[in-house]
Amino acid sequence: MIPRIGDEVVISCEPESARVVEADSRQVTLEWPWGVIDDSSNFRWDGKFSLPYGDSNAEWVPYRLEPDFSELQPGDICTVSIPPTRLYVGHYEEYDSPRNLGWAPAPTAGIYVVPPENMDVEDAGCMLYLGGAEPISVEPVED
Repeated sequence: MIPRIGDEVVISCEPESARVVEADSRQVTLEWPWGVIDDSSNFRWDGKFSLPYGDSNAEWVPYRLEPDFSELQPGDICTVSIPPTRLYVGHYEEYDSPRNLGWAPAPTAGIYVVPPENMDVEDAGCMLYLGGAEPISVEPVED
C-alpha cells in the first residue's frame, strides 16, 4: 500500500522496554529501544529520543508510555508503543536508497501522520520512519 495525502490509516508499533534518561514537565527522554547508532553516518544520533507531553509546545507524537509520563523519573524502565490509532496521511515519501539519519537499519520510507482533530492545523502531525528499526505498521482504513 502506498498511502496518499488524505488517506485514513491505522498506525501501530509493538511495545518495547526503554530506560528513562531525563524527565521534566515538558518531555521524557528515552534510550530509544529501536535501532543502533550508525557510526559511519555523518549524522550524530545519540541513541535517545524525546517525547513531548504536558505543557509542552512541541510537536504531537502518537507514542504512548506505560506508566504515564507524569510517573516517570530518570532510571525508570517504561514501555513505549503506538497503540492502534486512526490517523490521516499528511505526506508520504519513499527513499530510493535507505535514508541516512544516523541510526541503523536506515528507513526506506517516511509518513507524516495527523490526528483527525488537527487535520486543518499546519505542522500538527508527526513524521514516522518506516522500513527501518521501528516496527511501525501502517494499515488502510477499510470502512
